[in-house]
Amino acid sequence: MYALSEWLHLSDQEVARIVVPRVSTAVVYLNGTRRWFLSLHKDWAEYSEVTGKAQRKLSQLFYDHGIQTLIQPLLGYDLLGRGDDYIEMAVGQGLVELTTSNYLAWFHQQEIRVTFYGNWIEVLSKRGFSDVVGALQRIIKETAHYTKYKLLFGLFADEGLDKITALAKTVNTGEALLRQYYGQLIQPVDLIIGSGQPATWDLPLLDINKASLYFLQAPTFCLNRHTLRHILYDHLYQRVNDDGLYENLSPQAWQDFKVLGIGQQTNKGWIAL
Repeated sequence: MYALSEWLHLSDQEVARIVVPRVSTAVVYLNGTRRWFLSLHKDWAEYSEVTGKAQRKLSQLFYDHGIQTLIQPLLGYDLLGRGDDYIEMAVGQGLVELTTSNYLAWFHQQEIRVTFYGNWIEVLSKRGFSDVVGALQRIIKETAHYTKYKLLFGLFADEGLDKITALAKTVNTGEALLRQYYGQLIQPVDLIIGSGQPATWDLPLLDINKASLYFLQAPTFCLNRHTLRHILYDHLYQRVNDDGLYENLSPQAWQDFKVLGIGQQTNKGWIAL
């Protein structure tokens, strides 16, 4: 086992060598993207390009550290209640950004298999974004043969159980149902990382029973190499069985305890107390 000070100074290649057999799948919630953007830029016309670059940089950071599958829930049904202008920004700019030459080059250069899960085809088609549906389907087809990395985007995956119930009638095993919904087999989730309030959503059917949860007190795009190293070190070396410590406890050990998840709204958003 490495000391933290040593771990932080290892090469990415050495960390990846250690991580690959032990951590394969991470959920990354891209929270606080507008707040992050406005702290750096003021021209909304640049939003999609700037956040797209940040998303690729963050995702590549995970891949370089040995995590091979990333799951990133993007849009949910709550989006539909925010008005046409917001929908146009999220879909007409945000999702369309995924089809640009910058993204396509990255997908192919890094050999990333890209898929989308959720009720996105029906929702986008009904909203008049059939061209976006077609463009996303082309990305799925063009990257389907890659096996080095996986990137799954959740789009309207909070549609409830009706779709899952219908799919379940066509298969005989849980593994087959998982493949049917996600288009491929997904290993149990090892890490769930987001920002703000600790919460999870839009992960139907996934095995998150052993996942370690981490939530930044800053937008997700603020996560850097140093912070990811700390997260991986905690997951690999600090979350161990501690049964041997119980015999030394006294009632005084439980005084002045804190509750993870209580916070308050600030000008930076929700911050834990």
